[in-house]
This record gives sequence, C-alpha cells and structure tokens, in this order.
Amino acid sequence: RVPLAADLYHGWRRACVRLAGARSGAALYHEPNYLLMPFDGPSVATIHDLSYLHYPQFHPRERIRRMGKGMPRTLRRAHHLITISEFVRAEVIKLLGVPADKVTAIPLGADESFRARSRDECAPVLRRHGLNGVKYLLTVGTLEPRKNLSGLIAAYGRLPEKIQGEHPLVAVGMKGWLSDALERQIEPLERRGRVRRLGYVSCDDLPFVYAAAHAFAFPSFYEGFGLPPLEAMACGVPVLISNRSSLPEVAGDAALQVDPEDVEAMTRGLERLLNDSDFRARAAQAGPRRAAQFTWERCVDLTVDVYRRVLA
Repeated sequence: RVPLAADLYHGWRRACVRLAGARSGAALYHEPNYLLMPFDGPSVATIHDLSYLHYPQFHPRERIRRMGKGMPRTLRRAHHLITISEFVRAEVIKLLGVPADKVTAIPLGADESFRARSRDECAPVLRRHGLNGVKYLLTVGTLEPRKNLSGLIAAYGRLPEKIQGEHPLVAVGMKGWLSDALERQIEPLERRGRVRRLGYVSCDDLPFVYAAAHAFAFPSFYEGFGLPPLEAMACGVPVLISNRSSLPEVAGDAALQVDPEDVEAMTRGLERLLNDSDFRARAAQAGPRRAAQFTWERCVDLTVDVYRRVLA
C-alpha cells in the first residue's frame, strides 16, 4: 500500500530474477503471470485477462499502477504472448495493438480429480464442512467485486423461501479486496442459514465439494477463462454462468447463461437451475462432455509448441 516500498520490493525482485536467469543458462523465459522480469533472451508472457483496463475500480490501486507501468514494457520485450482464451486474445490484439501472429490462445484444463462422484464417496469431506445431506447451490471464487457475488446473493435472496431453505448458497473462496459491502450483504442471510461461507477449501477436498453440489452458479462480470464453471461441469453439476467475456466460449451450450447485471433474470435462471429436472438432466450429461475438451495435457502441448516456435 506504500508506493515507494512497493517499487523498492519489485526492483529488488527484478534484480534477483535477472541474476538467477544469467546463472541458469536458460534458453527461454516464460512468465506465467503477466509482467516479464529481466532476461537476456527470448521471453514469453501469459496474459490472463485485461480486467485492470475494463474494471480498474475492482482492483487495488497498487495493482493498477504496476500493470500500467509494467505492461508496455512486457509488450515491447515479449517474443510471444499466450492468452487463456480466444476472447482475451482478441482483446490483446484490439486493445493493446499486438500483432495477431504474436498471440496464441491456449485454454486451461480441468484436472482429472474433477469428475462425477456418488454422495457416499463425497460423504467424509461433506461431514468435515458441515454439508452432509445438504442440497446446496455452490459458488467458488475469491470474494471480490468482479466475481459479482453481490449480484448472485441479491438474486438468490429473491428466490421463494422454500427454495432457499432446501438449497442454501455455499461460497468457497478466500476473502479478497473491496469486500466490506459484500460482508454487510451476506450477514443477514448467513444468520438465517441461507448462506454458508467455507473460506479456503483444500485442493484435496474441493473436487468432492463440487461433485456433491446440487448446482453451481458463477455470474462473474468478467473472466479471462473461468476455471470454476469448467470444474463444476466436469463433475456433472448443472451450471449457471454470465453471458459475458470468455464464459460462453468455455461453457458452450452446456451451461445456462444470464445477464449478470439483471438480478431478476438471474433469479429466474437460479430457479430453473435448481428445479428444472429436464434442464438438469441435460446439463449433467453435457457438462462432462464439454469439459473433456479442455485438458492440462493439451495446454502443455500447445505451450511447448509456442516455446519451439520462439526458439526457432
């Protein structure tokens, strides 16, 4: 939060990386998190999204300052850029002016641990988190404004009391930034048992929490890819997403799409997601088929192909 201290820290970090790179004898440097560090050789950077341009109000000020300072330098130095969706690739070309042949979209993947499971298989994990026997609506993500948990809670709060009683909203994710207003919004529903916050859930437990969910909702305003909906679909869980950014590209026709700024539309979508047996049956079949198209093996192969092209 202190600009001078942040500059000193990042300057020290850049010097350490430069020294380590020189000693390593590495042929190529891949920065998987936006901003390139110093390296005397070919460099590749992964751009996950451009939310810092579209929604600066949803980020800490220091992050916006760093991105504004570091991104032009990265664009000048990078021999190639990787984006995690075609949506972000198009934005990088259009908004950042990067030549199309210098940007490759490489989608992420769902780990094999995310798959359909029986309730009995999930029971030990559910007991640890107080969810055994609960037909819950799940959402996963850092508690920050861009994820639109505020809109989801507003839409959920309009559902009939009977539906809320049968399907509490379970939120998995660490507390992020600018979440004070969200805390105030959640508190009344939490007191009534309608919303339950699990906070951080370990990588070992998370696939079971997904697989046992009655449904999954992710009405984010903006995503570079949207890994949580993909993981939910891989588990055969019916999914609702927003009709924005990369999410339709990832989910295809396997998920229900709604306008994240239309609370009434989200409420109608949630009611269908939770109660429409025909849609739920179709989604349980279509989700795993769609998710199977996104694997980490494919992500690795395409990434290595970029390395080869840069080195050639």
